[in-house]
Amino acid sequence: MRLFFSALAALFVALPARAQLDDRLSLGGSYEFYTGLRIDTSPDVLTARNRADLLLTFAYDGGRIVLRPRLDYDALGERLDGDLREAYLDVFFSKVDLRLGRQQIVWGETDGTFITDLLSPLDLREFLAQPFDDIRLGITAANATYYGSDFEVTGVVIPRRPTTRLPEPGSAWYPIPRRAFDLIPIELTDAAPQDSTLGGAETALRLTYTGFDRTDIAVLWINGFNRLPAFRKGLAFDFDIPLVIAEIMPEYRRRQVFGLAFETLALDPFVLRGEGAYYTSYLFDQPIELPESLDEVGDIFDQPIELPIDFGDLSSLLDPDFRDALERGFLIDKPFVQAAVGVERAFGQHLVRVQSIGSFVIDWDERVAEDRFEAGVTALWNATFRRQTLTAQAFVFYNLGEDYWLNPSLTYAVRDALNATVGVQVFGGPGGTQALAGLLREPAFSFATYDANDFVYLRVSYSF
Repeated sequence: MRLFFSALAALFVALPARAQLDDRLSLGGSYEFYTGLRIDTSPDVLTARNRADLLLTFAYDGGRIVLRPRLDYDALGERLDGDLREAYLDVFFSKVDLRLGRQQIVWGETDGTFITDLLSPLDLREFLAQPFDDIRLGITAANATYYGSDFEVTGVVIPRRPTTRLPEPGSAWYPIPRRAFDLIPIELTDAAPQDSTLGGAETALRLTYTGFDRTDIAVLWINGFNRLPAFRKGLAFDFDIPLVIAEIMPEYRRRQVFGLAFETLALDPFVLRGEGAYYTSYLFDQPIELPESLDEVGDIFDQPIELPIDFGDLSSLLDPDFRDALERGFLIDKPFVQAAVGVERAFGQHLVRVQSIGSFVIDWDERVAEDRFEAGVTALWNATFRRQTLTAQAFVFYNLGEDYWLNPSLTYAVRDALNATVGVQVFGGPGGTQALAGLLREPAFSFATYDANDFVYLRVSYSF
């Protein structure tokens, strides 16, 4: 396998910056070596992989065909994975562009989070510690855009709901704090079964108005499923251990999303952007707390009882609120609003972007979160030096009073299309780390969940 990737890398280096096979057919791609070393109290290799991307484009009168396969070799797991990132047909009419097949659809621009960018499924096997282009997966869809004189209308139909890729049990990115496994046996099951083709179909519509001076405004509507799963908790009762978390099941539900986005250059030299969305359904994790009456149930049964439970006599002994939470999988469904506004400005070779992010729970109660309103900020700095051969970047995401994510990096252009990047990923904060026998809070993807996953990484990539 090493010989294969060595030969592939040599081939990429030997190719020109872009291979034009003829007037219609072109071949491009990249090769990447990536490794990360955890800088916890007991350092170890967190990730190590080789990745090959190809981009094949065939243009014809009135359209094109694009294929983008990817090959990954996980050196830690000694596993080879293949993925067809994109495979679509473009057809261009006088006022309509039509795209059919596997594609990536990006509708949002907020750094570090997904507010209106809700169509492409996600690859969370390394959480957010990867380029956002890699986090978004391809989706099979029909995507059409109509161009008017001062507006655009885009419609998307996704025949079948896609599935988010989750970390496997044992992975450092498994969405449960590592310390929980010392106290509670937990198993993350596979993603929820797919709906039927019609039952799982999703639709979306986006209208963009470009008639204002240097300002674009878009409104959108999405009828589909959540991409970032919540986790339904199934329980087994064992009276030697008061309560055992038996399984964690990713939960996806249909919802409506109504969104608004804008970008304006009217405040030049500043660029102002913003987006917001109202979700008719948003799933929150509810903490598990044993009712006092649960201890009395052990006098009736001689062996553990696993879900699903025939509630009968058992339900009469349980606290009504606990029984209700148990039936819901300890999830609470609430309407939800999230928004972000940011400003960007370039200072010579320096680019600075700052964003403010806020979320608001409609019909809030204390089971959902401590506060009805939560806020966060992000900041990005990017600068080039040495005739643009050296690029420094720093990104920070801070949920006020909660957790944070830091990612500084330095990239050096060794030669045309050959780049080497060193960087650090740092996660931390108090939320999402509490796990006790009888209480599990937020088995979810939060920065604080990965506070033991701080790591330094090296990425070497060659593009052609």
